[in-house]
Amino acid sequence: MRRFRLIRRVTAAAALALGALAVWPLVLEAILVAPHAVFMDHRSRTGQVFLVNTSDTPEEVSIDLTYGYPATDSSGTIYIKLVDQPDSSEPSAAGWVKAYPRRAVLAPGQRQVVRLLATPPADLADGEYWSRIIATSRGSKVAVVSGESGVSAGLALELRTIISLSYRKGEVHTGLDLTDLRAAQEGDSLVVWLRADRRGNAAFLGTLTGQLVDAGNHVRGEWESPLAVYHSLNRRYVFPIDSAAPGHYSFRLGVTTTRSDLDQHHILPAEPVSRTVDLEIR
Repeated sequence: MRRFRLIRRVTAAAALALGALAVWPLVLEAILVAPHAVFMDHRSRTGQVFLVNTSDTPEEVSIDLTYGYPATDSSGTIYIKLVDQPDSSEPSAAGWVKAYPRRAVLAPGQRQVVRLLATPPADLADGEYWSRIIATSRGSKVAVVSGESGVSAGLALELRTIISLSYRKGEVHTGLDLTDLRAAQEGDSLVVWLRADRRGNAAFLGTLTGQLVDAGNHVRGEWESPLAVYHSLNRRYVFPIDSAAPGHYSFRLGVTTTRSDLDQHHILPAEPVSRTVDLEIR
């Protein structure tokens, strides 16, 4: 099992140089990968990803598929859990979705289409199956420049971009259970904990909205965050409340299946969920 949030793997020699020059500004170029979520269905069994070299040097890019999904650690922080060898109970598509080409060298500014082809088992049950597409680029340079001495260095990086893939067959449905909602002030922040459990045979994709409401029913703060629930999550959110006066408040939580960053056509419908918890701000 592996954890990834943002992966920037530096070669051994470059790592030593980077440690010595860590206080200098960094300029980073990378491969652009789009879209950030791929949806495939059992009728067409195809998909595609676009790669664009935004740097001014050639980039070698490789594409791998690994089973993975969002999870939370003990601090309530989200990360992508990657499982190289999932057991048969997991809805993994990583073993039967292939990328063509798997490797390419892109000139500066060049765009490459990577086509995805699924060859699922003949007895595949209805439901949604998941994978993560990992695009690894090699050849990127980090320009490290000292403003005082004029010394510069170029460090070679291996950069990874991880996007989601969902494969749907037959009847797919989803839903969400929210429990254990807690909210409390910590310094100038509102810390919110909740447990999210997905229902159905597909991931829940939606948006979480939180409102801080005072005793007079006035909204004193409002926040929004995308939410993706594949397996159960114990999430921790931190919202600023430095401008809230002391007193009694309610925190109102709502979740809907609206996403501004995804084509709504790909979002499975589900009943909205709302919860409220009281708290004191000192």
